[in-house]
Amino acid sequence: MDAIPPLLFLALLLLPAAHCLPLPRQSYHLELARVDALDTENLNLTDHEILRRAIQRSRDRLASIMPRVSPSRNRKVVVAEAPVLSAGGEYLVKLGMGTPQHSFTAAIDTASDLIWTQCQPCVKCYKQMDPVFNPVASTTYAVVPCNSDTCDELDTHRCGNSGNSGDDEDDVCQYTYTYGGNATTRGTLAVDRLAMGDDVFRGVVFGCSSSSAGGPPAQVSGVVGLGRGPLSLVSQLSVRRFMYCLPPPVSRSAGRLVLGADATAVRNASDKVVVPMSTNPRYPSYYYLNLDGLSIGDRAMTMVRSSSSSNNATTPGSSNSSVAASPPVSDSGDGGGGTGPDAYGMIIDIASTITFLEESLYDELVDDLEEEIRLPRGSGSNLGLDLCFILPEGVPMSRVYAPPVSMAFEGDWVRFEKEQVFVEDRQSGMMCLMMGKTDGVSILGNYQQQNMQVMYNLRRQRITFVKTVCDSVP
Repeated sequence: MDAIPPLLFLALLLLPAAHCLPLPRQSYHLELARVDALDTENLNLTDHEILRRAIQRSRDRLASIMPRVSPSRNRKVVVAEAPVLSAGGEYLVKLGMGTPQHSFTAAIDTASDLIWTQCQPCVKCYKQMDPVFNPVASTTYAVVPCNSDTCDELDTHRCGNSGNSGDDEDDVCQYTYTYGGNATTRGTLAVDRLAMGDDVFRGVVFGCSSSSAGGPPAQVSGVVGLGRGPLSLVSQLSVRRFMYCLPPPVSRSAGRLVLGADATAVRNASDKVVVPMSTNPRYPSYYYLNLDGLSIGDRAMTMVRSSSSSNNATTPGSSNSSVAASPPVSDSGDGGGGTGPDAYGMIIDIASTITFLEESLYDELVDDLEEEIRLPRGSGSNLGLDLCFILPEGVPMSRVYAPPVSMAFEGDWVRFEKEQVFVEDRQSGMMCLMMGKTDGVSILGNYQQQNMQVMYNLRRQRITFVKTVCDSVP
């Protein structure tokens, strides 16, 4: 194996990632496949089964993400506890690693940073469909020293041996990720070439995992974090913006992910909403929005804002049904996110299908929906959803009334139509809310983001939502 000179290699590790990666061009287009796409073809999964699987993975993901977003008062939150989760991701990309190039499938995750894949020798790995990456076979693979700044980006690390043949040094950066639900992944922090289509990037830092208990589905060989931390793909490539467009979950069309200059929202769109990002030093990887409240239908609404703000926001319309945002959040680490003591955070999460709302906010939303929708409430959804309404016999969801739901983020409203809020449970004969409750910070799932261009401007710290038909996006 051709080794990188030790002094040069160490110098590269101590430099910001942007100095290590020559960029062949300014934009990169990737296809996003649904995690169940292969099973849909091989097992002839129905739309109902696809949704049921996605909803269950969302609940599994919530169990993993909540220990990180709701820490105890004295707990130190570390980057190494990113919610890669036992359930994996919903959208997958094809990538290449090493020289010669090894192809693998990775889940895209906006709520974590680390790029990782399972590696030989796998001491305790979950079953994956792709061949497992062999670092010894790559001539461009090199380990990260445990005394480097790169290794220090992970709080949970130690010095150890990589376990590869011919590698006897005892100063390799060994990491351990611990997730909710007793899921963990361990391995060696390393650098190698990463390929995205025809573009190849050298010196990309990634986790070479040799033990992954409670791992993702077999379709997933690893994870690509798109979070805000220094080890994420967007940070290492110095990408200033990225965008994705997700078709409905049951669509047979692939989604699109664009990194770089081409990640621009539709110009002059009448329904474009630009929302400022929030930050929280306790959870630097997450993309937060300050959630002010909800509006049910086309109804005027006066928002409950902070005591230090005199600004009010209203929704278009003439009625007045609304749900106020959750109570102020202190800086003690007991709940949500945001920059101010009165801000309530909502995480944008591409890897969760359903949206989760803080418990009191969810309960108020349910009460208002029950008043609005003139259908009897049902129970026992085959999809595993909590709030359902019984459809008249022989009448599909498309023919019954259900109000849109709007969310206010610092006074800017994002409207979600009926098809983004409810789903038809045909086996149970019901229409169900694609939202659940949580006792921590709220999470915006990908079902609500369907048929939207969602553009992250990392330089200006804002997120743009534009309604579109993602099946037709080139």
